[in-house]
Amino acid sequence: MGELSRRILSALVFVPVVLGLAYTGGWALFALVTIVVGRGSWELLRMAEDAGHRPARHVGVLLALGSCFYLQLFGADALLPMAQMAAVMVALMATLLGGVRGYTTNALLTLAGMIYIALLGSAPLLLARTVGPEAPWLMVALFGCIWLTDTFAYGGGRMWGTRKLVPSISPAKTVTGFVCGLVGGLVPLVLISCLPSWSIAELAGLLLLVGAGSQAGDLVESAIKRDLGVKDAPALIPGHGGMLDRFDSYFFAFPLAYIYTVALKG
Repeated sequence: MGELSRRILSALVFVPVVLGLAYTGGWALFALVTIVVGRGSWELLRMAEDAGHRPARHVGVLLALGSCFYLQLFGADALLPMAQMAAVMVALMATLLGGVRGYTTNALLTLAGMIYIALLGSAPLLLARTVGPEAPWLMVALFGCIWLTDTFAYGGGRMWGTRKLVPSISPAKTVTGFVCGLVGGLVPLVLISCLPSWSIAELAGLLLLVGAGSQAGDLVESAIKRDLGVKDAPALIPGHGGMLDRFDSYFFAFPLAYIYTVALKG
């Protein structure tokens, strides 16, 4: 089976499962988030180890998963800062077991599993609490926006792109592809009737922000991999690379959607 066939087959399984969990919400959405965060934090810290660093990988993954559980159970309540302080101290102390050499880098990498992967990756849980009954269709719209942005950016860049967007990070990405991605990300506007509390202008603003954020998330993950000297995250999904390769856009798109929604809807 060729690479293209594997990608298509994986997408046929992957897309309905993700949309089903996101639409169902509640503990199903939580399961999706914990899978992404758990595997994503493991991949990030594993890449760091392969690059010669020594983060406290197991502690980092546990703290990332613990953050998901806390936000699912309590949301962003008044005790959250104290829980985060405790988690930071645990990460700093656990990294001491690896010795002093490279301690600062190793400690920050351990925390990255919680801050980059868990904090940003748990945004759908907070967004669902904020939106309430409209959360199922909003989740579908946002995942659709992320995937369509990626598809249109790739296709538009291949067909018409000439000027590179950030060649030092991702030589294949172009300015034209970026703009095409924003246009493609607006397709979920067709779901406006399922989101009665949103005007078309409000939803268009959300989708444009998510489209831009999803492409920024892709660039950030590419920069991390280049810095660590790896081509792809540890493979998980046939034809799609690792969890971070598949969900890199998610880590910027959903936090921006949450910030926008809170600012707009209060």
